[in-house]
Amino acid sequence: MSQPFRVPRSRATETHKTLRDEIMAALEPVLFDDYRSSYTIRAEFEAEFASEMRQRHAVAAHSGTIALLLALRACGVGPDDEVITVGNSDISTTGAISQCGALPVLCDVTWSDYTIDVDQVEALITSKTRAILPVDLHGHPANVRALRPLADRHNLKIVEDAALATGACDHGAPVGAFADVAMFSFAPFKPLGSAGNGAMLVTGDDSLAEQLRLLVAYGHDPHDDKLPPGYQNYIAEGYNVPLDGLQAALLLVKLPYLGEWTRQRRAIVSRLEAGLADTAATLPRFRPESLPTFRSYAIAVDRQQELHLGLRAAGIEAVIHYAPPIYEYDVYAGMFPERAGLTTTGRLAAEIVNLPVTPELTSDDVDYMIEVTRRLLNDG
Repeated sequence: MSQPFRVPRSRATETHKTLRDEIMAALEPVLFDDYRSSYTIRAEFEAEFASEMRQRHAVAAHSGTIALLLALRACGVGPDDEVITVGNSDISTTGAISQCGALPVLCDVTWSDYTIDVDQVEALITSKTRAILPVDLHGHPANVRALRPLADRHNLKIVEDAALATGACDHGAPVGAFADVAMFSFAPFKPLGSAGNGAMLVTGDDSLAEQLRLLVAYGHDPHDDKLPPGYQNYIAEGYNVPLDGLQAALLLVKLPYLGEWTRQRRAIVSRLEAGLADTAATLPRFRPESLPTFRSYAIAVDRQQELHLGLRAAGIEAVIHYAPPIYEYDVYAGMFPERAGLTTTGRLAAEIVNLPVTPELTSDDVDYMIEVTRRLLNDG
């Protein structure tokens, strides 16, 4: 068995131990009370999360992948439509588009913060474009506010992939404020992580919220009480993908701590920025109105593999996220004729190394990470 990392990607289990009494009390009713307790707890978590994100509605789903699919379907995306997104994300982003029967169209990203290049979007819009799907990569907010007038002018929906950005803000509001629908993921390594899969969709649109609730629960008619007992009616072809009650209970305990953990992540990144400022690494730069959270701290270096492997050999659980870019996956062979123009996307995939930013890291952990990273960069 391999030795544990000295500086791991996550120490969430340590936090869970400090919250043990709260967590166990929250799980008790799900495990031992009436089965409807799960529904009540999930609804309570939805309400609390909507309040945290300053949104009218929140709909909890089983995973980020299915949640993106639900969001696109609720926005009317279907066969032969096009959705503009980015190529430096997880396959869930393009996969959700394809599984609606639509075509992903890739836009390049900015070198500064790795998010969609707003200035290049309009040139990609065609008569088939139905939506724009920006990604808040690594917890960096995409400039969705700048996309909003463009989308409105072309009658497009915006579905924001905020999977990595729970706790981030932009233009003074939580991410998701300028989208039609935004998706947040609760997988274990995310800023607000569960013990398994989970996601939340938020929207300020009543009709979209109604569609999301239909799709997350089979398409079951919520007003079928006029039918004979035991009968059901379905008004949409949906899925059985609500958030599990156990995950909802855990997340309901953890949600009040999100602000504190986000501040800790930002403090760690401030230390890393200062410690690596005069090295050969290129550090991300953010718009002044953008306030990221950080699932990790992504730096760009010429010797990606050398730094990545060197950090891990030193006990630092660095990773390389989203390489190669989506358009190089075998499943997409022959697709994406626009790939030749995605120069920044390709360069980032070849240079990004992600450093741990779990909020439980100590000052010594961060100092050690800076020391090792500087040494590896200087040795080259």
